[in-house]
Amino acid sequence: MVIVETKYLAPYEVLALTDKKFTIAKACRFEILVQRDGKEQQKLIVPVKLSDGKIKDWIPNETSKRKLVLKYGPDTDKWIGKTEEFDVLKQNVRGEVKDVIYLK
Repeated sequence: MVIVETKYLAPYEVLALTDKKFTIAKACRFEILVQRDGKEQQKLIVPVKLSDGKIKDWIPNETSKRKLVLKYGPDTDKWIGKTEEFDVLKQNVRGEVKDVIYLK
């Protein structure tokens, strides 16, 4: 059997969790990622420990980033060890309805 895992946390992985709580596992970082249109964009990467024990890299959307900054401040080192909860909502993304991970 071969198990395929993605580097970044995907909505289907969150949906499969019974307990959607997570802990920010270690220091956040910025990465330059190539978008679908071919343009490069700097993204915040947040390493999270899921309720099943796996550690995955989460790329929070702007709404989730704002919530984290409002709650814990802009210094992401202070986010380490904080526990939050995910939610997955349907959202129109470039004309296509997709599951999107949000901070609950």
